[in-house]
Amino acid sequence: MFNLLVVDDEKIAVKGITVGIDWETFPIGQIFEALDVNEAKQVLSQNRIDIMISDIEMPGSNGLQLQEWVRTHSPQTETIFLTGHANFEYAQQAVRLGSFDYVLKPVDHDRLQDIVKLAIEKIKEDQEQTDFHETYKMYYSHWVSELPTLVEKFWQELLSGKIPANEERLTRNFQMYEIPLDMTSRILPILISVEHWKEELNARDEEIMEYAIRKAAAEIIVVEQAGCVIQENGSSLVLLYVEEGSELSLTDIKAKCEAYISACHRYFQCSLSCYVGEETPLLKLTAKVADLFQNERNNVTKSNCVLLDNETDQPLMNKPQAPTFSDWIVLLESGKKAELVARIQENIDRLQKTDDVGSETVEAFYYGMLHVVYHVLHKKGLAVHDMLPHQELQDYTSATRSLNQLRNWAVRTATVSCDYMNSHLKGVSAVTAKVCQYIDDHMEEELSREELAASVFLNPAYLSRLFKKETGLSISEYSLKVRMEKAMKLLAETNDKISYVAEQTGYSHFSFFAKMFKKYSGLSPQEYRKNFQG
Repeated sequence: MFNLLVVDDEKIAVKGITVGIDWETFPIGQIFEALDVNEAKQVLSQNRIDIMISDIEMPGSNGLQLQEWVRTHSPQTETIFLTGHANFEYAQQAVRLGSFDYVLKPVDHDRLQDIVKLAIEKIKEDQEQTDFHETYKMYYSHWVSELPTLVEKFWQELLSGKIPANEERLTRNFQMYEIPLDMTSRILPILISVEHWKEELNARDEEIMEYAIRKAAAEIIVVEQAGCVIQENGSSLVLLYVEEGSELSLTDIKAKCEAYISACHRYFQCSLSCYVGEETPLLKLTAKVADLFQNERNNVTKSNCVLLDNETDQPLMNKPQAPTFSDWIVLLESGKKAELVARIQENIDRLQKTDDVGSETVEAFYYGMLHVVYHVLHKKGLAVHDMLPHQELQDYTSATRSLNQLRNWAVRTATVSCDYMNSHLKGVSAVTAKVCQYIDDHMEEELSREELAASVFLNPAYLSRLFKKETGLSISEYSLKVRMEKAMKLLAETNDKISYVAEQTGYSHFSFFAKMFKKYSGLSPQEYRKNFQG
């Protein structure tokens, strides 16, 4: 609804408009009256007035002077002037002051109503335009605030190949996201690799700290240079845009990266390295970024430093020999924790003194250690995943990033394995251990209590009581546990058909296997595999 104000020094003229015209057919909410300019100003100051019908000639201040005041204090108000003289100069001044229309006295009510209708239509149109611009302004503000995220997503999709690298598409994206590049532009990528956090962080805290190091990279490395910092494959990637006709100084970039590494070490308590690429044409950027990730993977000896393209370790033809893991199996089986840890430390020390250590050597060490743990614990009839969560034990990315991180992972794994095994096998007799081993060796078969008792030359009932007393589980419960743990391992680590997994764990009927697996783990075999393999 709209509010109307009628201003005239003649009360009869005011009433002739406010009362003499049927305003009920108009979307008029309130009608106000004023007999002079001061009274009109008071009404305008206290109420929102959409339409003002005002006489021009009034004692003291006139309608034109009132309109000048309205332009400043109530600019949304549309003014319709009334006058008893067809004075062209008045009309000119009224138009100059932004009045909506001009009506001669005596007022033709039909004519005035038509003009008011037009004024209402104009107000509605103006309001729609205002609403549109306010809405646009709000969403534009949101878009600007989200622009860094949109730019990051653009680069992520370009590097992953989700955006086709054609000129039309890229040019449109550059313009839309205000990226100062074209198809001939060059970009210098810098990969930031976090090697170690001084404090142990949970997943949420680590994500917050990684966000912090990206912000720091923007402030220290990018600074006033055109570019951005994005998250890419779990790491941070700096992209410096090279202006046409210019060339970036690698000396300056290296100095900025060194300052950045020092700042991160001081404020975020982390160790990281910067892998600096070279100025690369836009269409070759994906390959260059892949090279930087390969450089990171190959580097297992240098840390907390800036590495240029030609300074990273290269894949080796002659790789150092891996440890003799069969000796480690004997040590773990015997529960000799101190000796096993010492053997791990000696091997890592030897590798650190060797110049030709590459990523494959580290990987061989990692997988060899995993084999030792799985082999020994399964042989003892213990579940590896009860000892450590799957994600923590098989933390490939973190464990193989450097020799120091490999050392930390291997020592922790060996220590936890020995402690877990010693606590769970304490007091177990040779007879029970032999039964456990027999179950493990014959997992694919359907074993009876009698068969197990015969393997150790005991009465079946006596064996059942002894086994329960020493392990806390019945023979059938233990057998189920061993089978289910093996099934979990195969589902998590292989792509074997589930029916094959069932057969490998002694179940000839898939439906029975699926029923027992869900009862044991709470998930169907398909759901369990999906949780671990995605």
